Amino acid sequence: MRIPLYIEFSGKNVLIIGGGGVGTSRAKKFLSAGARVRVLSIEFSDELKEMDVELIKGDARDESLLEEHIGWCDLVTVAIPDTSVNDAVVRLAKKHRALVNLANDAERTEVVVPFDGEVDGIRFAVTTEGKSGVVARAVRDKFLQILREDEELLNLLRAMDFLKRYMKENEVPVNVRMKMYFAVSGDEEFKRLVREGRIEEAKEFAIKYLREYLEGKRDVDDSVVKINF
Repeated sequence: MRIPLYIEFSGKNVLIIGGGGVGTSRAKKFLSAGARVRVLSIEFSDELKEMDVELIKGDARDESLLEEHIGWCDLVTVAIPDTSVNDAVVRLAKKHRALVNLANDAERTEVVVPFDGEVDGIRFAVTTEGKSGVVARAVRDKFLQILREDEELLNLLRAMDFLKRYMKENEVPVNVRMKMYFAVSGDEEFKRLVREGRIEEAKEFAIKYLREYLEGKRDVDDSVVKINF
């Protein structure tokens, strides 16, 4: 079963098999994340030739060549229509403990590269796991539209990010921090300030709320803490 994760790819080694459109798209994605990208292909797109990636001219059906480069990488992406190399890629990747992304086989792939988006620090990813890239893209675009139009939610993020950083900088114990996240965000006065876009006042209210709790002037029911990952 696949689970959604965000993984730091800066400095990771990524091998892409295929120098066409899909391979180019994958190369751009991983390069933008700070990865070292190597592309193994017989031919390369003009765009790839202009990118800061290592181009290896060769046939992925040459298993000795394939193993040499899979042994180098942390993740290998197969970005060609021909699935005949998949068996060797999966076997060699397992041998060398590399993750596998099969752009040509959604059912068998170990890693899914989703459609992703970001609005003011809120990041998300969408996949239908091969059912329909068109639908996944449409969902991504819908999420982007919703987030861009929801100023109240973005205001809440700004205020809560401030509270989190404030508590960490002031070494507030983690159990208290968890309680404050839920208690403050659920407070009607805090929500009103956020809704009205009065972010600085919302920040001040959050600090006051925290201090009152720490000084024993405010009670918070433990039931407000709802952690469910």
